[in-house]
Amino acid sequence: LTVLLLLSACTSKQSVYEKAIADYVQTDQRGTFTDLKFKALSIEKTTDITVTDSLKMLQTEFEKLRDEQIASQQRTLDYFNGLITDNQAAKYVKQAVDNQLNRSIAITQAQIDSLRKLPATDSDCYKGRSLTEVVSVVVKCRYSYTMPGNGAAKERTDNFILSPDGKRVLGKKKSANL
Repeated sequence: LTVLLLLSACTSKQSVYEKAIADYVQTDQRGTFTDLKFKALSIEKTTDITVTDSLKMLQTEFEKLRDEQIASQQRTLDYFNGLITDNQAAKYVKQAVDNQLNRSIAITQAQIDSLRKLPATDSDCYKGRSLTEVVSVVVKCRYSYTMPGNGAAKERTDNFILSPDGKRVLGKKKSANL
């Protein structure tokens, strides 16, 4: 009896995941549903994402974007410095050009300094929540679908990020990314 109840609970969770994933896969960005004859071939819950995990992901993404912005601003700064050097090496130095370039350099340097001082992530959305609370689950799903029109059946495997109850897909990652 215990085994039967456990099997029933697992099957019920699997069907919740399957319904959410099927709806997600068959609905485009405009909300239009297309029957792709979706069939889940295998569904495996791979991991829970906790508040701590989410904060780490947000931190990593923030640092990546911030570093890209700093690198871009640094290239701009290097370009302006090169222009100043070229202008000063010219036979007739243009003071107005030097002044404008110096203003641009100061503004760009201030932007770089501001980016470096920017606080990491705003964790207010997690205020009052336990760091171990599960905020989403990752489910690996191998599925088949048929494209309308040509009727070609295809298979793919993706990792889906679902709400903790498994009823809503929050996003999708190509397999092996999570």
